[in-house]
Amino acid sequence: HTDAVLSVGFSPDGRRIVSGSWDGTVRVWDAETGRPVGEPMIGHTDGVRGVAFSPDGRRLVSGSSDGTMRVWDAATDRPIGMPMTGHTYGVTGVAFSPDGRWIVSGSLDDTVRVWDTETGRPVGEPMTGHTNGVTGVAFSPDGQRIVSGSYDKTVRVWDAATGRPVGQPITGHTDVVNNVAFSPDGRLIVSASWDGTVRVWDAETGRPVGQPITGHTVVVNNVAFSPDGWLIVSASWDATVRVWDAETGRPVGQPTTGEVNCVAFSPDGRLSVSASWDATVRVWDAETGRPVGKPTTGEVNSVAFSPDGKRVALGGGDGTVRLGDAETGRPVGQPTTGEVNRVAFSPDGNRVALGGGDGTVRLGDAETGRPVGQPTTGEVNRVAFSPDGNRVALGGGDGTVRLWDAETGRPIGEPVTDYETSILTVAFSPDGKRAALGGADGTVRLWDPETGRPIGEPMTGHTDFVNSVAFSPDGRWIVSGGEDGTVRLWDPDMGRPIGGPMTTGPDGVTSVAFSPDGRRIVSGSRDKIVREWPAPAVWPDALCTKLPQNMSRQQWRDWVSPYIDYMEACPGLPIPPDDAAR
Repeated sequence: HTDAVLSVGFSPDGRRIVSGSWDGTVRVWDAETGRPVGEPMIGHTDGVRGVAFSPDGRRLVSGSSDGTMRVWDAATDRPIGMPMTGHTYGVTGVAFSPDGRWIVSGSLDDTVRVWDTETGRPVGEPMTGHTNGVTGVAFSPDGQRIVSGSYDKTVRVWDAATGRPVGQPITGHTDVVNNVAFSPDGRLIVSASWDGTVRVWDAETGRPVGQPITGHTVVVNNVAFSPDGWLIVSASWDATVRVWDAETGRPVGQPTTGEVNCVAFSPDGRLSVSASWDATVRVWDAETGRPVGKPTTGEVNSVAFSPDGKRVALGGGDGTVRLGDAETGRPVGQPTTGEVNRVAFSPDGNRVALGGGDGTVRLGDAETGRPVGQPTTGEVNRVAFSPDGNRVALGGGDGTVRLWDAETGRPIGEPVTDYETSILTVAFSPDGKRAALGGADGTVRLWDPETGRPIGEPMTGHTDFVNSVAFSPDGRWIVSGGEDGTVRLWDPDMGRPIGGPMTTGPDGVTSVAFSPDGRRIVSGSRDKIVREWPAPAVWPDALCTKLPQNMSRQQWRDWVSPYIDYMEACPGLPIPPDDAAR
C-alpha cells in the first residue's frame, strides 16, 4: 500500500489477511509470513474503508469512499461482476452474511443496504433511521439481524429479511459509534466509540449490560468478540489493543500475536515474560500490561528469569538455549545446542538446568551458556531446582520422579516409580520439604523429596492434563493450570481445592506462576492470552471493598467465637454498635 491502511480482516481459516487503503487498493497477505499474496486489486477510485472475506474464503468484498462495493475472486485477485452502486456517499463498512448469500453495507448517506452476492443487485429498500452517517455494520451469527453504528451516536438493529428496525435505537454513547459486532451466540452486541469507551448491549432489548468499559484514553476504533464469546478485544488511537472480560468488563491480561506457550514473573514482580508458538518472546510490565522493549524471535518451549531478574533463559524447540537481557531483550553469550523442552535457573543464578526432549538433562553455566558436568538420561517433561540449589527434580513421561545433585550431576537415590501417570510438571515448596507434581491424569500430587514417598492422596478436580504447578511464596497454596482450560488453587496441608476453578475458556492453560509477593497469579493459555488473577492473599481486601462495615462485637461473639478476641477484619470500615447490628 502507498497510503494509510483503513480496514483489515482475516480469512475464515486465519491463513490470510485482507487490507484496504486510502490508495484505493485491496491487498491480501500471508498471515504467517506477512508477505503479499498475489497482486493488488485495483478498481476503486477512492480509499477502501471496509473489507471482508466470504465465509468460504473464496471471495472478498470491499467498500470504498467512491460510494461503491466490489466483489473479488480471492484466488485470482480479479473483480467479479460490476461494481455495486446505489449509495450516494462513501461506503464505510461491509460484511458477508454467514451463508455468504448477502452482503451488508453502511454508508455516509445515513443508510444500510443489503446486496445479492451473486448478482450484485440490491435486496429490498435501503434501511433508513440513522440521522447521520453509518460507520460499521455486521450480521448476527444466524444471519437474521444486522447491527449498525453511526455518527448519530446510536446503535441500531435491523431485520435482515425485511429491512425494518428491530426495537428502538440503542443510546448511551456520548460520541460517534465507530464499530459494532455481535457475540458468537447472537445474544450480545458490542460497540466502540469516539467517547473512548466500549459498551455491551443486550441484542434483544437494547439495554446496556454492565457499565461502560473504560481504559482507552482516546477514540476506540475497532471491537470484536473472541470466538468463544468470553472476551472482547478493542483497538484505539491510544496505540493500544486491550482485552476485556465480556461478562464483567474488567481488563484481562494483554493479547499476544501467537499461541502463548509459557509465562513467568521476574523475581521482583515488576515484569512478566511470555513465549508463544509464533516464535516470539515478549517482556511485559506486570502492573500496566505494556510491552517492555522489542520482542525477540526464535521457537521457544520454556522461559525462566534468573533470580536477580536481569536475564531470561529461553529453551527452544530448535534445539538451542539462549540467554537474554530481561530489560533489552538482547542475547547474552552464545546459544547452547540440544533439543530443549524445559529450562530453570538455580536459586543463586549460576546454573541453568535444561530438560531435553531427547531424554537428557544438562547443567549449563548461566553466564556463558557452556555445559557443566555430564548430562543425565531419562524421559524428562519438567525440571525444577530445590530452594537451596543443591538438587534438581526431574518429572518423567514414564511416571517417574528423580532427584539429581546439581553440583555433580549424579543421581540422588533411586527413581520413584510409584506413579501410574506421566509427570508433566514439578515444583518445590519454598522450604524444599515438599514437591508438587502435575499428572497427565489430571491430578496434583505432593511428594517428599527426602524419602521419595507420596504425601497424602492425589488432589483431583482437573478433567485433563495438568500442565503447570507452582507454590505460593509462603508455601500455603499451590496453583495449577490444566488442559481443561482452568486454573485451580489448592491447600497443600489439607489436600483440598480452594474455591472454584478460574476458567479461561475451552483452550488449555499451559503455564502458571505466583508473583513474588504472592498477591497475583499469571497464566498463559493456548487462546493466545496472558492473564492475571488475584491470589488468596488479596481476597480479604477484595471482600472488604464490597462491605459497608465490619461485624459488630456481638456478631463476632455469635458468628465467630466468644472465646476469640474481636478483630477488625476490614481496617478503616466502621464498627457498628451491637444494637444497630441487631
